[in-house]
Amino acid sequence: CRPFRLVSTSALRAMAAEQAMVEQEAKRRKIDGEEVKEEAKDEPPKELEGDEPGGKKAAALKEKVGFQLCDCTLNVVPAHGGRVLATLTDGGLQYLMAGARANVGMKSGRYLFEATILESMASTEPASGMPRGAPMPRQAIKVGVATQGATLFLGETDESICFDAEGFTTCDKKKDSNGKRIARGQTVGVLINLDAKSQNKNT
Repeated sequence: CRPFRLVSTSALRAMAAEQAMVEQEAKRRKIDGEEVKEEAKDEPPKELEGDEPGGKKAAALKEKVGFQLCDCTLNVVPAHGGRVLATLTDGGLQYLMAGARANVGMKSGRYLFEATILESMASTEPASGMPRGAPMPRQAIKVGVATQGATLFLGETDESICFDAEGFTTCDKKKDSNGKRIARGQTVGVLINLDAKSQNKNT
């Protein structure tokens, strides 16, 4: 048999009064919204700013965006009116980095541009195999922004910031792993905010 104990009437009254106080406190907190606030702590932080009110858009660019040969390394081959960039991969050129800068810059406002990896080509290797000290990974891509006078190789100086296919972000020549890998067929978008009135300015 299970053991039992005797409880006095005064003790039962005290327990009932304590239970009633707990229920009243729960109702009060629900009315005051405290429970809602505690649940909201687990929600992700809200953006500091939303979409532009009224769907306001910046003025359209008059100049066609593209890549000029004077702003490309010698192993870059622009195609389709400068909308597609390819690199030379013969005669050891597959071991050289290539770079290109668009013909449009920005000084203010917010703009978004995208880049899509159309294909990932397997570079030809000599019959003896890959030479010792060959750079890795074999395919590399960086997308970012730089000042007008910066080098074409993103991330090499403090005048540029870029995101690469391995998921790294390079800023002020410091490399951080805080992104995701980029593969063939994927599109990368870079949003630049130079709006002085924005809460996220200079990002």
